[in-house]
Amino acid sequence: MSNFIPKTITATIGSYIGKTLYAEDDGIGLATRFQFYDVVLNSVSTQLHSDQSTREASLYNGLDLEAGMFISDDSADTIVKIVSISAKTETSITCVVEDVDMLSYRIAGKNTISESGNVVIFELNGEGEPLLTDTSGFLSGKVDSLQSRFNLNERDDRVKFSHDSAVDVNVGDIVTIDNNGTIVKFGSVSASTTKLGTVLELLRSGKDVYIKPFNDIIREYSDPESLTANPGDIYYTSETLAGKITTATGGKAAFLHLDNKIATNLEITSVTLPGASDILEINGVKVFDGPAGNTVADNDALSTLLNTFTSQTHTTSAVTQAPAVVDSDDNVVLYPSTWELHDVFIPIGAAGSTPASYAAITISDGINTGTVTFNTPDVVVNLGADYDIMSPAAIVAAINTVITAQSLDIICETYSKLTGNGDGIKLTTTGSATGITLTNVTADAFGGAAVGANSSTGLNLTASLGAANLVLTRASGGPILVDGSPNSSGYINQGGVVSSNSGKVPYLLLIESGGEGVTAVGIDSRADINKTPIVTAADNDTTGITITYTPFLDGNVTVKVNGIEVDLGSKLDQCYFSNDGGTTARAVADIEAGDTLYWNGSLAGYELDASDDVDIAYQKSSLDI
Repeated sequence: MSNFIPKTITATIGSYIGKTLYAEDDGIGLATRFQFYDVVLNSVSTQLHSDQSTREASLYNGLDLEAGMFISDDSADTIVKIVSISAKTETSITCVVEDVDMLSYRIAGKNTISESGNVVIFELNGEGEPLLTDTSGFLSGKVDSLQSRFNLNERDDRVKFSHDSAVDVNVGDIVTIDNNGTIVKFGSVSASTTKLGTVLELLRSGKDVYIKPFNDIIREYSDPESLTANPGDIYYTSETLAGKITTATGGKAAFLHLDNKIATNLEITSVTLPGASDILEINGVKVFDGPAGNTVADNDALSTLLNTFTSQTHTTSAVTQAPAVVDSDDNVVLYPSTWELHDVFIPIGAAGSTPASYAAITISDGINTGTVTFNTPDVVVNLGADYDIMSPAAIVAAINTVITAQSLDIICETYSKLTGNGDGIKLTTTGSATGITLTNVTADAFGGAAVGANSSTGLNLTASLGAANLVLTRASGGPILVDGSPNSSGYINQGGVVSSNSGKVPYLLLIESGGEGVTAVGIDSRADINKTPIVTAADNDTTGITITYTPFLDGNVTVKVNGIEVDLGSKLDQCYFSNDGGTTARAVADIEAGDTLYWNGSLAGYELDASDDVDIAYQKSSLDI
C-alpha cells in the first residue's frame, strides 16, 4: 500500500476536551495547562490524487489518518499532534492529541480549538517539516506561520530526550548517555565513551533536554525487535546475517544504543467480536479470516488466537480488567469559609485539643477489609477558629498504612484537576481486588467532605471493576498496525481496533569510521532486475524469484512488472514475499535475503508467464559484497 503522496485533509472539530495536565511547575504555566486533549473530528474531507496504489485508489479520507500526524486550526495558532486514535470512519475520527512541549500555548497563548472550528490534518517529513499538498484550508497568510512554527521546533536538528526527573547538565555541555539512558556530561562516571552532542535547551525544569547531535540519530529504526541491547551498548554489523546488526563484536561498529524502549499498547474497547465478514491484520499478518471460517466465542478466545501469531506480528495479547476507581471528583467542601486549597480534608477538632472520638471508615477490596482511623492531623487551619486538620497527604498516609497492614489490593494517592479546588484523593484497585467499598465507622467521617461523596451525612461508597478489555502489546516500542476489511461497519476502525504507535523505539546514534569501524550506507541494488518469473495460475503461486540481499535498514522495496509498479505487501495485495512456501507474508520491513516472491493473479488482474519482466528495487548495505 503506497504512502508516497502526502496527506493534507480538512475537518471540523466535533469536541475538544482537556484530558491530562502537564502538571509541571517550571515557571511557564505548565502546571495548569492541558498537555493532552480528547478530540472528535467531523466532516473529514476526501483528498483526491492519481496514485492507484493507495489503500483506496486515487483518494484519501478519514480511514487514512494515522497517529503521528498533526492538526492545525485554520489560523495556525493551535497545532497539536495526534498520539492515538480510538475509532475512525471515512468522515470522522476519535483521537487523543498533544500540545508537544506546550509550544502552541507558548507561542499563541492557547492550545485549544473551538467546537465546529476548521482544521487541517497533515504529515511531517523525516526532517520534521510539514508536507502540504493543499493550503486552501488555511486563512490567508497563515501557512507562513505554520512553517515558522516547525522551523522553530526543529531548528539546529535538535533531538529531545525526556526524563522523569531533572538531569545535571547545562546548556552548552557536551553530553552522552549513561547505562540507564540518562543524559550526562561527557566524562561522567558510567558514561558512554562516545560523545552524543551539545545541550541546546532545557525544558520542564531540566527533565527535557534538547541535544544538537554530532552525528545522525535514527529515531524510528525499522526492525525494533533487533534492538535488544541497553543504553550505552554498541551494535555491530552481523558476520552471519547479511544486513543485520548484533551486539556480538567482530563486525563493524554501526550504532550506539541511546535510550530505553517504551512498549506500544493498544486497548480494544469494542463490545463486538470479529465475525464472518471480518478480516483482521496486525502488522501485515492476517490473524483472523471470517470469510475463511475463523470464529471466536469471546475476548479470551480472540486473545489466544492472536498469540499464535506473536512470532510474526511481534505483538502479544491479554485480556485485562479495568480497575475500580473512587475519587473525590472535585468536591466543594460543605462547611462555609473552609480550607479552599483542597477538594477534601478532615477537621479533627480545636487546635491542640483531643476529641472524644475520631472519624473512621472501613475499606475493602472485595476480599480483605481494614479500618482506618483519622487521628493524625498535620496542619492547623483557621475555620473561624484554629482547627487541627488532616490534609489530603495525611489522609492518604493513613489509608495506605491500613492498605499495607491488611494486604489490600488498592492504590491510594493524591491527584489534582484543573477544575477542582486543589488536591483530591483517588483509590484504584490492583491485583486480585474485585471492587472498592468505603463505609463509615463513626458519623460524619471526612468532616462532610468525603472522598467521592459530597454529603455531610457520611460515607457509603461502592465501586465495581470495569470492563474486561483486550490489550495488545508490542514490547519493542514499534507500531501496532491494524488493517483488514471491511473498513467501516465491521470490527476494525471502531472501539479501539485501530493502529497504535503509542510506544517508543530506542534512538540509535550512527557511529562514524575512525577506530570503531566503517559506517554502512544504503546503495541501490541492481541484483534483482530483469528477472523472469515462472508461470503462475492461481493466487499464492510462487514466481520462483528470490531477493538477493536483505534491504538496508529494512527499507522500502518496490516490485515492477513490465515497468509498472504493483502492490507489494500482505496476502491481500497483488504480490508478497514469504520464507515458508507462501503460507505467511513477510511485512515489507521484515524482508530478508532469500525470501521468495509470490503472486496473486486475481488481485493483479492477470497471471505471470515467461514473457514478463520483473524488477525488484531496493537498497542493500554498502557492506554487502
